Amino acid sequence: MFRLTNKLAVSNLIKNRKLYYPFALSVILAVTISYLFYSLAFNPKIVDLRGASAIQFTLQLGLVVVTLASAIIVLYANSFVMKNRSKELGVYGMLGLEKRHLIGMTFKELLIFGLVTVTAGIGIGALFDNLIFALLLKLAKMKVELVATFQWSVVLSILLVFGFIFLVIVFLNAVRIIRMDALQLSREKAKGEKKGRFLVLQTLVGLITLGGGYYLALSVTDAFKAVATFFIAVMLVIVGTYLLFNAGITVFLQLLKKNKRYYYQPNNLISVSNLIFRMKKNAVGLATIAILSTMVLVTMSAATSIYNGSENMKKLMYPHDFDVKGQHVEVEDLDKLLTQYASEKNLTISNKDVLNYASFGLSSQEGTKLTIFEKGQNNVMPKTVFLVFDQKDYEKMTGQKLNLTGNEVGLWARNDQLKNQKAFSLNNQNYTIKEAIQQDFIANHVSNPYVLLVSDYNYLVVADIQSFLEQYQDSAVYTQLYGGMDVTASLEEQLKLSDDFEEFVNNFSHNLKNEDGMVYGGGTASDAIAQMNALFGGVLFIGIFLSIIFMIGTVLVIYYKQISEGYEDRERFVILQKVGLDQKQIKQTINKQVLTVFFLPVIFAFLHLAFAYHMLSLILKVIGVVDTAMMLSVTLSICGIFALVYVLIFVITSRSYRRIVQM
Repeated sequence: MFRLTNKLAVSNLIKNRKLYYPFALSVILAVTISYLFYSLAFNPKIVDLRGASAIQFTLQLGLVVVTLASAIIVLYANSFVMKNRSKELGVYGMLGLEKRHLIGMTFKELLIFGLVTVTAGIGIGALFDNLIFALLLKLAKMKVELVATFQWSVVLSILLVFGFIFLVIVFLNAVRIIRMDALQLSREKAKGEKKGRFLVLQTLVGLITLGGGYYLALSVTDAFKAVATFFIAVMLVIVGTYLLFNAGITVFLQLLKKNKRYYYQPNNLISVSNLIFRMKKNAVGLATIAILSTMVLVTMSAATSIYNGSENMKKLMYPHDFDVKGQHVEVEDLDKLLTQYASEKNLTISNKDVLNYASFGLSSQEGTKLTIFEKGQNNVMPKTVFLVFDQKDYEKMTGQKLNLTGNEVGLWARNDQLKNQKAFSLNNQNYTIKEAIQQDFIANHVSNPYVLLVSDYNYLVVADIQSFLEQYQDSAVYTQLYGGMDVTASLEEQLKLSDDFEEFVNNFSHNLKNEDGMVYGGGTASDAIAQMNALFGGVLFIGIFLSIIFMIGTVLVIYYKQISEGYEDRERFVILQKVGLDQKQIKQTINKQVLTVFFLPVIFAFLHLAFAYHMLSLILKVIGVVDTAMMLSVTLSICGIFALVYVLIFVITSRSYRRIVQM
């Protein structure tokens, strides 16, 4: 019997190759992606890169998701293979094979199948390992190098992970065989799904949970609360989606069935009856497609927006090659610091800005009536922030004179309610807008630290900043000194000086004569930007990989769903042809059924993304993505690309479905 099960295991794999081809492709792709992720996450060469900690953090964060997604894909593919082989296993049972023999046979099949596919996946992963490492370097805007990164520890990790996944499959297959007798196995594929219970109640609960998730996504206003609320909303939407697909579709189909004018049409009768016949299985598959599609859209939109938005953020946060900040010190002190350091390191200064400015947030705004937070009150991040500059510093930055006097100001506004206004009040103090400044004049001159937190930041130019500060001593108005210089040294030289400059700034601060004064934040733009490139490049890299694996899952579910249903429907369509249904009617029926089932999940996915967009934009603002127009264009572009790919999958799988049904 041992030799017999060995021969049967090999012959079964060959005989059922059409079922195992997509299963094998799924396993190979899952192993390849997992191998590449593990290889990069534990690559010893990453430690030598600038921003290594950020890259390793983002990669290791994605390891768990990639592993879980790979496991789900492999388990899902196996369940469909076993479903379509149930009749074959039942026949073996009726021919005399005991359950222990069937379990042994399926174990050997999986052993052979697993060894071949996992080995192939590791081989492909090792082959493309260098190129993927180069892609990561490219996205992180580092020098691209093709270096050997093969690690036996990664191979062992992949073998252990997928070995465990296949052990789970063996256990599930054994339970399936033990629980069913030969006759049940032979009839399992042909039987319909049982009618669900409490369908109306499930539909109502699904609508409530989905509506609750949508409400949370739309009602949240604080960016930091959005992060915590996001996971709750996601869980509600997932539960609501599964309940609506499981019960809502059935309720809807039953309503269509009661509509005699609609139902008693040949095409409608057949398509509705087919959907009702296997309503439960359809529901789970469709809901899974909808959730996976949403994951692809959200992941890729967020990752691409973060990557694109980082460029604008770098310019606003790091306008100079070297910069430093101070409090309770004189402007001359910062100027001396920069000049002294450049002299000691033989650096030629090409441009320098040293100035003081003020900042405050609004506690409330009623049109042009603005109120500043009181001291100690602003323990939350304000929605609107102002940076205040002296007109002398404005002239140094732009070369333009405003000639402001009294309460005349110049204003560069992103606040919609202040645009095109002639005046406004600040804590009941009236100001006249003499100049509506059109250009972001602090770009390339002063760092804007608030770009990471708010999108509504505004620049105010006053006649005399000291007089302005004296009027708001009881308000939360803070002063800051900023100094920055550009040098002619190369980026490599600047990177080498990063730690040295930081140490120089710390020593300078300790030697200040003013005990209350402090100088801090000394650093180079090249080092900070390298860290940001590493982080955001890693985020985009993970986004691409997760999108690929979610897309593999989506395609796999769609393919198996179409193929398995094609085999199930073929016999019914043969009977319908015998009773008089012509080829044209069959084609119309198939098209209606496939279109209804196929495009419902993607409609739900786009709907989920539309409601999640507000919350997603708030979360991305925490990371510094404040360009809403860019984010919207990226999201729409991702949706368009996904729709094209989805239609292509639809065309391919539908053709296979029709070929099976009409053969």
